[in-house]
Formats: sequence, C-alpha cells, structure tokens
Amino acid sequence: MSYRLISWGANSHGQLGQGIHSEECLLPQEVDLSRCSLEPRRIRKIVGGAGHSLILDDYGNVYSCGWNNKGQAGFSTQQDVLSFRKLDNKLEGKVVVDIACGWDCSAALTIEGTLFLWGSNCFGQLGEHLSNLRWTHEPFELLIDRKVKGISFGLRHTALITEDHKVLVAGAGNRGQLGLSLSRNEPLLNAAYTFTEVPTLTNVHSVNCGQRHTIVVEENGDLYGFGDNKHGQLGLNTDILSNTSFPIKLLDVPFKSPTEIQCGWSHTVALSDGQIFSWGRNTYGQLGVKEFEGSSTWKVMWLENESKIRQISVGSEHNVALTENDRIVCWGWNEHGNCGNGHTRDVKFPEELSLPFNYAGICIGSGAGHSFAVIKKL
Repeated sequence: MSYRLISWGANSHGQLGQGIHSEECLLPQEVDLSRCSLEPRRIRKIVGGAGHSLILDDYGNVYSCGWNNKGQAGFSTQQDVLSFRKLDNKLEGKVVVDIACGWDCSAALTIEGTLFLWGSNCFGQLGEHLSNLRWTHEPFELLIDRKVKGISFGLRHTALITEDHKVLVAGAGNRGQLGLSLSRNEPLLNAAYTFTEVPTLTNVHSVNCGQRHTIVVEENGDLYGFGDNKHGQLGLNTDILSNTSFPIKLLDVPFKSPTEIQCGWSHTVALSDGQIFSWGRNTYGQLGVKEFEGSSTWKVMWLENESKIRQISVGSEHNVALTENDRIVCWGWNEHGNCGNGHTRDVKFPEELSLPFNYAGICIGSGAGHSFAVIKKL
C-alpha cells in the first residue's frame, strides 16, 4: 500500500503544488514531492488561501507553495512557488501544531502556544498598524500576554483563541465580523489594528471565520455568530438582521456538542456526530441539499449522506468531506474543477471523488477554489 498526496481545482498560481501553472485541474493528480522531505503518510493538516497552500506534517514542519506576491507562501521571492518547499526561516527548530491560511496571509501555531504570522497585513489582519507593516514573507511572533490555542482567518479579519478561552480579533470590521460591540445598537467598528478581546465571549472552545462573518463555539456547545448575515450565514433570520457586530446566540440548533464548525465565504458547515449541518448561501449548491426555500437558507439544514462524515474541509464556496468508510466526497462551486469530477458544472449534492484505482482516504484539505487529499492506494 502506498500513500499519495493528490490535488485538483484552481492552479493559476501553482497552489496545487504540481510544479506548473494551469488555469484549472479538473481531475485529481498526484503531487510530486520528490524534491522536498515531505512524506505523504506524515501529513497532518492541509489548508489553502486564495492561491497558496500550507501543509503541516506530524514532525511539526510546515511546507508551502503557490501565490507569494505578498509573502504569503513564506519565501523572499515575490514569484509563485510551484512546488511544495519546507519553510525554515523563523520556524526552523519550532514544533508547529496548527496552521491557517487567509486570502493572502498565513499562520503557524507552535506547541508552546506561540503564534507566527506572515503575508498581507493590508487590512490589519496580522495585528499590526498599516503604517508599520503592509506585508512580510518573514514569519514574526505575535507578542501578547497569553498563549494562543487556535486561529482562523476570514477574507480580511483574523480571530484567535487564547489559553483562557477568550477570542481576540484584528483586521477589517466593516460588516461586524470583529464582534466588538457591547450591545446590538452600537455602530460597526471599521477596523482593529491590534488584537482586541471580544468582551462578551468568555468561555470559548473554537472560532471560525468566513469571508465577513465569524462563528464561535463555547465550551458548553452554544454557538454565537457575528458579522455579515446577507445570506443567512450566521444562522439568523435575514429578514430581521443583515449584519451584527454584537455576538448573538444561535437558538434551536438541532445538533449536539462537541461540534466542529467551518465557514466558507458565505455559508457555514457544522460536523456533529458524523452528520453535516449547514446554512447560508446555496447559489452553487454549497449546502448540499436537494431542495430548499430560497429565503430560508438561514435555517440549519441536515445533509443527507449514506455514510457518516469524519472530516470536513470548506473552501470559499465548495466542500470536501471524508467519510467513515474512507471515501472522499465533494460538492458546491465547481468553476475551476474544485470538486474534482472532470467538469466545471456546480455540484448540488455530494459526489464521490473518482479515482482510477481503489483507495482509502486519509485526510483532506481545501483552499478558496482548490482541494487536496492524502490517500492510500489499496
């Protein structure tokens, strides 16, 4: 049995790591890792931004490729990086336990709870004022008085979880995505250039950012949302609320904790006990439901699937999932072959990834319009 890394979807900046530029890759292709030390069977996590990708292995090493115009891939050249290369620089000797990609920025979290950031800071999303930093290829350590336990990027904003279960935010806040208001009547804060604590959230388990919205899960399983709600991505009635900068609790959620939340650009996905629930925009079929009422997509919907799901990865408007019987399924936006089925028509309901041999899926990942999987050929 052999382990392989495969990728498909948009590749205009080399973000698939296949050594070439191409507008799109409609079917999964194996990634050639012969020029770097990355072993497919050691891959722990794969994430992507608009046009770059990061991989974390179980030794705590980080590898990257793709778009690097603002240093988001972590290399001194501003040219695209077409194949995965190990990031040494400031991460040399560090044991990284988590990674994250924004549209054009990146992060690595070490085992000590230290966070390193790099890439674009054009909206303050790295927690620095624009007059001090516009972008950097060199990871820098975030200096705060608490250890960091988690991170998520939106399009232009960032949210951190600290060891004392608080949420810190930075970047653009024009749709309320920073959640810094103390009441529902406060005006939106346009931006925060240093990481600032969300005052109304005190016992946070996880946080996930969409394009301009943020979803928080508390330790007791309660969900809170803030930011843009134009498409119902907060799980709140769009007829009543188009956005909020005050965290609002989602009521009548039909699933139990523990729950993993992931946000796309304008939809939200929850994985709970092997079941997928989603809400928000469904223009491209990203909710994976066969029938829906157009004005009610803010309501939580259950995705019917024959097998339980053990991992989910959400791109900007598409989704990749790994089932408990080791199959990979994709659905949603497919303009660049994001769903890996050989065409560019949107996929309205989960379809199994087609490979020319029998395989077992090991782990999955996605960027805005591209996808990855580690598979074991049987």
